[in-house]
Amino acid sequence: MKQGSRKDGAITLGTIEEGRRRNMRQLLLRASRIVNRHVVEGLHARGYTDLRSTHTTLLSNIDLAGSTVTVAAERAGITKQAMGRLATELEGAGYIRVQGDPNDARARVLQLTKTGKRLMLDSLKVMAELELRYARSVGRDRLAVVLRGLAAFVEGAERD
Repeated sequence: MKQGSRKDGAITLGTIEEGRRRNMRQLLLRASRIVNRHVVEGLHARGYTDLRSTHTTLLSNIDLAGSTVTVAAERAGITKQAMGRLATELEGAGYIRVQGDPNDARARVLQLTKTGKRLMLDSLKVMAELELRYARSVGRDRLAVVLRGLAAFVEGAERD
């Protein structure tokens, strides 16, 4: 019998907690936080010591050619104001440039600077190293299955 369950089938806090730990949303959120923490640690080791984990919310949601604050915020699932604060911090650190949109006077466009592009390249290297580390931890084949499954899930969910 599972911890927290009862013979009469009543739901207990233990069964709810177990369900939360094992549901897809919780697992994806936990995995994302772990990977994000490891990426930031790897970037700190490469000299990007002013980068915080919250900054990845902006960096992972802008196109390399640039994106508006509104688009980046929608992708990240945060408010335009919160994205604007991140943009101000990253602009101050020299990773992005914030410019007016020539097509919309109200919009602001976020573009990577040369330093920001170097950061993005270094983050790809960090991610490749992490994937090797994770492959050693859980097995190369198991990691490959997870990555293929996630890619298929994302593609399918984005079509729906």
